[in-house]
Amino acid sequence: MRLTSVLCRQHLDRMFKKHWRIQRNRVPNVTEAESEMQARGIPVYEANDIVEEERKFIRFELSRPRLNPPPLPRDHTHPMYHERCCLMYKDHNVLLRGLDQGKILTKTVEIKSGLPVEVENLMGVLELPEQDTLVQRCILKSHLFDAMQVKLPKIHDPKRPAWVFPRVYGIAAHRRNNLMSSKLIQLCEFACGNTSAAISSRALVQDAVVFVPFEKDGDLIQMELTVDFMLCGATPLKPYADAAEVQKTQDIELPDLYPIKHTITLETEHIYEIKNVFSVRQGSRYPHIHTAVINYDETQVKNIYETPVTEEQVLGRTLLKSFATAAAQAQQRYGTNVKDLPEPVTVQCVQTDGRLFHFAVLQLNTLDLDGTEGKKNIFWTLPRIPLFESCMYVKGKPSLEGYNAEVFNRLLAFYSSGLHL
Repeated sequence: MRLTSVLCRQHLDRMFKKHWRIQRNRVPNVTEAESEMQARGIPVYEANDIVEEERKFIRFELSRPRLNPPPLPRDHTHPMYHERCCLMYKDHNVLLRGLDQGKILTKTVEIKSGLPVEVENLMGVLELPEQDTLVQRCILKSHLFDAMQVKLPKIHDPKRPAWVFPRVYGIAAHRRNNLMSSKLIQLCEFACGNTSAAISSRALVQDAVVFVPFEKDGDLIQMELTVDFMLCGATPLKPYADAAEVQKTQDIELPDLYPIKHTITLETEHIYEIKNVFSVRQGSRYPHIHTAVINYDETQVKNIYETPVTEEQVLGRTLLKSFATAAAQAQQRYGTNVKDLPEPVTVQCVQTDGRLFHFAVLQLNTLDLDGTEGKKNIFWTLPRIPLFESCMYVKGKPSLEGYNAEVFNRLLAFYSSGLHL
């Protein structure tokens, strides 16, 4: 043990307090100076009357412009105001009736349950060494091992609305979903990178913006959506349904939502700008999209009626995202006023919240969406498939339970379908 010198210091706080306690009661001495001056006729004034002076302030208006001008009023004086309202569908919206309402909006039908046979045949064709181990490692890195920890949204219990739960820190849903999708796409790239079909290269576009306006039974509708990951190739996907199957869609009826109108829950706007936006340029080396990966964030996607988002609404969101992506590419390729497409546009779509994956395929045959007659677009879909049951810390140790290898096999089949043309 090392001996150190003792510092003899005095705590002066008590001395100051005692000194103030004594001195605060002192009474000023009476010098009788004021009475002597008055006796000699010398006037005495209060000090404040002499020190204070009347000041006049003049307000000056600066002519320099404000750095942050006030926002324009959202009324008829706005430069983008239109008398005709536009119905908007954005990333945070869901349809009231989900998939059925989405079929009516996009004039889409299902000709069979499940995915096309061509996609199912690609299951298990490509496989990575120790594939399941790599996928499980991606899950743990995305859900548990990421270093960015933020304050998560508040926890609410409908049965106990007044109960205040402690705040929880963890990985934000948006970041977790992006990490999960990007890591799985990277594994797909590793699996396809050594194949001979890799000569026809592909490109990955992240956070692609898609704006698609269209007319539907006298209503003006515009979709303003974001595709989190867009896989593009040099050649387009071939249609999964031939001309005979497309003609048979005329006999398939659309769902009936009576007495609900198909535009319910779409946002009504009078201040808008009609524009066609597609993030991939027409002169690009890889102008054709074949797979769109979109994230579902339950903290952002909500019902306007404050009710929980249902399974049908999630499936309907996949359909509208697929339609917007395919329609934007069709308008870029054939013109913004095209109705009957010379060739169908096929897009594969995967929607995930980090655990549940929804696989779907859309073949866009027409952009003439009025009425219920004529040929229709075709949609293939599967129910949502869980990648795992739980991923959490159990007694301080990371635990992953219920891993499902089917999910990555289907994602790999989607990814490789753009190479088997």
